[in-house]
Amino acid sequence: MPPTAAAKLGDTSATAGTVMYSPAASGTWTPGTVTETSYPLLTIGGVAVIHSASCTFTFSGLKADGTTQVNGSSTVTLTAATTTLQKGSTFVLRDGDTTSDTYGNTLTVHAANILRSD
Repeated sequence: MPPTAAAKLGDTSATAGTVMYSPAASGTWTPGTVTETSYPLLTIGGVAVIHSASCTFTFSGLKADGTTQVNGSSTVTLTAATTTLQKGSTFVLRDGDTTSDTYGNTLTVHAANILRSD
């Protein structure tokens, strides 16, 4: 398998899920700000690579009666798997790394950087 682009600050995106927060019958998830944790000793074009990202998604909806408000939240955290780059230290996120919660809220890395790792 060829090496994959390493992720830097700004390479992670959040996508809202579609599964209702119980006991809601209708509603929507909204992603908050994605917080990325960098490894400052390694940079791509002066921008630090990242080893984790997290986002808190908030839910706002209604019960089946159409009047009772349902609110909730879920935090999704994406952490780097073992990589050749930074072996024995903090690993780095790479293009295509993704995770989601039971509601379908998802964090995904989209990186096209010159620094690569397997």
